[in-house]
Amino acid sequence: MKKTDSEKKSGILRQSAPPERTFTREKQRALAQRPPRRRKKKRVNSGVVSALVKSAVYLVFVLVVSVFAGFFLISVGNDVFAFVKSEEPVTITVPENATVEDIGNVLYEGGIIKYPKIFKFYAELKHEDEGEFIAGEYEVSPKLNYDQLLSAFRYRFVREIVRITIPEGYCVEDIIELFVSQGIGDREGFIRAINEVDYSEFRFVRELEEGDLSDRYYRLEGYLYPDTYDFYTDATPAQIVYKLLNNFNRKFKDVYYDRCEEIGLTVDEVVTIASFIQEEAYYLEEFENVASVFHNRLNNPSAFPRLESDATAAYAIHVLTGKRPEKIVPDDLQVESPYNTYLNDGLPPGAISSPGYDAIVTAMYPAKTDYYYFYTKQDKRTVFSKTLAEHQAAIRADSTELPN
Repeated sequence: MKKTDSEKKSGILRQSAPPERTFTREKQRALAQRPPRRRKKKRVNSGVVSALVKSAVYLVFVLVVSVFAGFFLISVGNDVFAFVKSEEPVTITVPENATVEDIGNVLYEGGIIKYPKIFKFYAELKHEDEGEFIAGEYEVSPKLNYDQLLSAFRYRFVREIVRITIPEGYCVEDIIELFVSQGIGDREGFIRAINEVDYSEFRFVRELEEGDLSDRYYRLEGYLYPDTYDFYTDATPAQIVYKLLNNFNRKFKDVYYDRCEEIGLTVDEVVTIASFIQEEAYYLEEFENVASVFHNRLNNPSAFPRLESDATAAYAIHVLTGKRPEKIVPDDLQVESPYNTYLNDGLPPGAISSPGYDAIVTAMYPAKTDYYYFYTKQDKRTVFSKTLAEHQAAIRADSTELPN
């Protein structure tokens, strides 16, 4: 349609109104039947809810287990140490040839203890499972702890305390003889306690048993720590050995295990070297130099394959004959034994005595020297040499000083 001139002049453009929307009856009916739209609700992250529920359940579980574990530990502690128990005595009967397990069951049935298996484990741990229990009727108080109960049914005819000093440098044979001479234990019992009883709670014993013990005379040689102890005269060999090992365990600190690794030796090899030092050196100020000789030889096996320690030959003779030679003669150095370092390369199967603390420490921290020989003079002083010629000269010089 053409615009008039007046419309063109006014600049107004007119548009016709939009056509009205028309719906068919069918479309109207469909719209009427359509359900109203619902607003979408925000969904909660189901993974977060699940994690929270699991965490809550886990925490509840941990708390419940902790409560029960705490209650159990308190109950066991009370049973072992008898903190809170009845004071009413109970009569029990110990059968003939009763074992620790039998004693535990009898005490459990009498209401004295609650945990017979823990009682048996405790006795084994303390090496109180050996020895005879005397049959008969006993009136027992529930106030007795496990230690007292283990002692209550044994024969105590003379339970005296004996103070015994084990000198540094004593070997197993010496230690057994010392205790037997005091009326404590017997030789067979000590040998069994030293070679067969389980002491694996100690780290050094566990490490020792990882090695080859087939040529070793006594399994625990070197670890029966020399010191002064108080013992009951009716103590069993296993109890005595345990006490000596426990003393070694206290003295041999964790830092010493680290030091053994640092110098490339096992604890047993260090104890073996320490036993050489203990036997060969008379004065403490000479320990470090003696230690250096053994370390220098071990570190130079091509030139010095054998340690050539007289003390190892003396130990071999002592174990084989039961007597320690007063003086080593040339023939003694030919004794057939894996311990004789004149005939065998390197270290022997184990220690030759119980070294003291100073010998053990210097075995780990030797002096830095060029010495490969030493000779002990008549006055017990030691002469150290770098070469065989120097060593032989020291021996000749000392021989000229012998009294007429």
